[in-house]
Amino acid sequence: GVSLIGKMQFEVKTVPTTPFKDQKPGTSGLRKRVDVVKTPNYIENFVQSIFNALPASELQDCTLVVGGDGRFYNYHAIQVIIKMAAANGVGKLLIGKDGILSTPAVSAVIRAKKAYGGIVLTASHNPGGPHGDFGIKYNVSNGGPAPEKVTDRIFAESLALQNYRIAALPDVDLSTVRTVSISPHFTVDVIDSTADYVALLQQCFDFATLRAFVQQTGF
Repeated sequence: GVSLIGKMQFEVKTVPTTPFKDQKPGTSGLRKRVDVVKTPNYIENFVQSIFNALPASELQDCTLVVGGDGRFYNYHAIQVIIKMAAANGVGKLLIGKDGILSTPAVSAVIRAKKAYGGIVLTASHNPGGPHGDFGIKYNVSNGGPAPEKVTDRIFAESLALQNYRIAALPDVDLSTVRTVSISPHFTVDVIDSTADYVALLQQCFDFATLRAFVQQTGF
């Protein structure tokens, strides 16, 4: 279904901030302890640095994929990303139901939907929880992690950041697959967390043969 939050333009707030010196992402993105990530403005600064590092003309009205592994702080971070994406001119977000998308699923959705890129919230095998680790990384249009030239730009932006942009919006319910039209220029599509990835796997593997194999007596 389609849920319309508002037909009017939302308010965009420009919030002054101070740079953090430790937001250098690697090939696996930025990984920090949850206690660090919960520092006021920490997530906001890094997300704004991602947006600032991308060409403004390409970011405008683009489609981004967002999802994570469901670890602690995943939901809050996604709500921040939604509001900041709206404020920075992104046209559409494709977000996994309940905020869940595995890393390869994000890659599959980016390619299947021809999205501009994606933001993945995962710290891989690192322990999660309130006292564990949190991770955030940017993937490019081929579905893979951002190359070093992009992560270098993100880090440079993080060191020079003076403010971030965020929309005054209510949280978006991610519990149901649906389209949420927030304004005429910004939409959130809550998508099935596995459909595109399973479709890709079915092109790679013969599921029927695999199913018959594992159903053999004595397997």
